[in-house]
Amino acid sequence: MGSYSGTFKEVVISTLPIAGVLLFIQLFMLGSETEDILVFLLCVAMVLFGFTIFLVGVEKGINPVGEAMGSEISKRKSRLFMVGLVFSISFLVTVAEPDVGVFATQVTALFSSMEKNALVYAIAIGVAVYLIIAAVRIVFRLNMKVLITMGYGIVIVLTLISPAEFLGIAFDSGGVTTGPMTVPILISLGIGLCSIHEYRNELDGYGMIGLASIGPIIALLIMGLMSGGEGASSSSDTYTPYISNIWDRFLMEFMESLRSVLIAIVPLTVFFTVFQRMVLFFSWRAVKRMLSGITMASVGVVIFLTAIYTGFIPLATKIGDALADEPLILVVLGFILGFLVAISEPAVAILSGRVEASSGGNIGKNTVKMVISAGVATFVAIGMAKISFNIDLLYIIIPGYVLALVLMWLGDNDLVGITFDAGGVATGPMSVAIIGTMYTGIAASKYTGSLAVINGFGVIALIAIAPIIFLGFFSIYIKAMKRRSSV
Repeated sequence: MGSYSGTFKEVVISTLPIAGVLLFIQLFMLGSETEDILVFLLCVAMVLFGFTIFLVGVEKGINPVGEAMGSEISKRKSRLFMVGLVFSISFLVTVAEPDVGVFATQVTALFSSMEKNALVYAIAIGVAVYLIIAAVRIVFRLNMKVLITMGYGIVIVLTLISPAEFLGIAFDSGGVTTGPMTVPILISLGIGLCSIHEYRNELDGYGMIGLASIGPIIALLIMGLMSGGEGASSSSDTYTPYISNIWDRFLMEFMESLRSVLIAIVPLTVFFTVFQRMVLFFSWRAVKRMLSGITMASVGVVIFLTAIYTGFIPLATKIGDALADEPLILVVLGFILGFLVAISEPAVAILSGRVEASSGGNIGKNTVKMVISAGVATFVAIGMAKISFNIDLLYIIIPGYVLALVLMWLGDNDLVGITFDAGGVATGPMSVAIIGTMYTGIAASKYTGSLAVINGFGVIALIAIAPIIFLGFFSIYIKAMKRRSSV
């Protein structure tokens, strides 16, 4: 019971502040009806329960498999084995990621020509390709700074020639791929790859999430070039129609969430089971423990998604619509929600805890969480100013990544992987569901046609770049402290 109670306490502490802010907006700014408030409170309870079950399931059933697979890759001399295994894991895990499903729904609501499954598979392929590069980097000790610089160099070039309608979508996709399903597996895989090399610092295992975020950006920018940016539509007639009966709403969202999770999780479970039995030669007892954990995680995700789609997303859409013409309120609200969402993301907690353990306690968990949260808060506020005044995303995102790359080269080498991983973990289901949906709601209210698409996306990309920049400055500070201590 210890793992349940401890995890539940963390989820409550991190989630209730966000729920409190949203409830305040409902009561005093939207004047919501009693039924809507009760529905929201019920959904908050479901999020707390669902997230707790999910995180315990991940810890028990998924993390050990990720580390075992990473260790097995390092033991094998076959490069084909490594490429095939990493591609399979990353593709299946990305398809199973709840963030990707939420994001794809938002995109297809504003982009009528794009098919949801095509979007999901393009993102998954992009992640898989770059995770192969990440695995090769660890095994053959390639320079992380060079790989990241080359990756974002390609991104910047494609950005300058891709249709404007695709820019926000492409950059947002780099953030949504690394949510609560993907992060623990990638971190465990990276640490497992380093585990059998005693001469390695365990911090070398970080960076897989950061590199994974580059792949889908490139993939969707290429999709944009191929499509020419056609298909952008006003969102006024693309949102799911409101269903008045609350139980019908819950049932509809539950069935849709269950279907999505089963489609995503069954292939992943089969793959893990076959790999454990045929390659790792684990006992059936170990396989059953893994299956138990995956089942728990799946149940938790279904409960969570049902609550998000029923209570959080409709509310976030209403908030965006109601406050679309209040730029000052949006900036302040963006800062508050950005901080609370980042501090509440389970993936941020997972990464921060791993960093503290891997650094021997030299880099505290709370320090990492606070730096990430401060960065996210700042950039969400910038994003709210951007959408309020129709500022071109290029004027923010390209200078942002150039600054991030400069800071990377100036900072401490041990923190490069952690810094870019932080950009992925900050963009979890809460940020996509609340801030991302609120953003599309603002765009739907203020703009029409292609302008709604151009302005409706990009905030997840800003959330992703924020901790990279803030931890980049932190990395320079750590490097200076190391120099002083060595004198």
